[in-house]
Amino acid sequence: MSHKHRRRKILKKGLPPGSLVYTGHREDSPAKVISLTYSETDFEEKQGYIANFVLNKSGVIWTDVCGLTDTKVIEQIGTDHQIHPLALEDVLDTQQRSKLEEFDNGLFFIVHHLKVDCEALEIHSEQIALFAGKNFLVSFQEDPDDTLAPVRNRCQDGVGRLRKKGSDYLAYALVDLVVDSYYSVLDDLETQALEVETSLHSNGALQTTKARMFALKRVFNEFRHRILPLREAVTRLYRTESDLIEESTRLYLRDLVDHVAQILDGIDNQRDMLSNLEALFQAEAANRLNNVMRLLTVISTIFIPLSFIAGIYGMNFDNMPELHWHYGYYVVLGGMFSAMVGMLIYFKIKKWI
Repeated sequence: MSHKHRRRKILKKGLPPGSLVYTGHREDSPAKVISLTYSETDFEEKQGYIANFVLNKSGVIWTDVCGLTDTKVIEQIGTDHQIHPLALEDVLDTQQRSKLEEFDNGLFFIVHHLKVDCEALEIHSEQIALFAGKNFLVSFQEDPDDTLAPVRNRCQDGVGRLRKKGSDYLAYALVDLVVDSYYSVLDDLETQALEVETSLHSNGALQTTKARMFALKRVFNEFRHRILPLREAVTRLYRTESDLIEESTRLYLRDLVDHVAQILDGIDNQRDMLSNLEALFQAEAANRLNNVMRLLTVISTIFIPLSFIAGIYGMNFDNMPELHWHYGYYVVLGGMFSAMVGMLIYFKIKKWI
């Protein structure tokens, strides 16, 4: 997939800033748009992009774009909502880092929804971009699977304070939904790390355990790479002086900053644990090698005196009386056997074997 991403980004080479080119790998995914408007007492939802909704100044207008393959619709939405061309370019460039950018007419926020494949130990990322203005919000989801549906359902049911607040609280609710999903990703990865730890203690330093451990380290590093810029972005969102953010919403943004910090702490704890497991694996592998070398040393030590005795009686000098003795062969074999048994007993006492 990364190779495809690079090839798609090459297509933008030489184009002027603000050129709308989708750089993701979901070209076959159909795009759909959901337009809705709501207030404390009213709610209306329509399929497709309804430009007239922009003219409705009562309540909050939310335009939710699922899938980024239809660049013409995205360009029209950006024009109607006066979204800066550079922001629209970042919407379609799906390799952006999480960030917050402030424009004269709104706030532009990028966050990544993450899923983990525990079997293959891979993280799948979906970029979600939000542009929040006065009484309106436009969300751009890379996947058409509608990640933001739970917030829309809450809005439709009138649950909580969502319909009593403005577009700033809607932006908070959408980012909070994505951040909450990180806890599930972290729990799944922690479970995999515990399985590696159990396997290491039970089965020793197996190559399969080593491969799993390094794959987990790679996934945790990628997870942290995705979350680390988000901490800066949500902190800037909490501290921004924009008039779009109401004081009552800042309390929730502060809680969001705390959640991101908790996720990063959990990731760092697991990375430290994996580093300790890696050290334990190396120690276990070294101990196993030492055991092998000790066994070979014991065997060599036993056969050195036996080889010495055999070498002496293999010289065949005429003046060696034992060579012509009738019981010499049996005595030498007995002596060699006694020496071997004596050394084995000594090694056993010393706990070398």
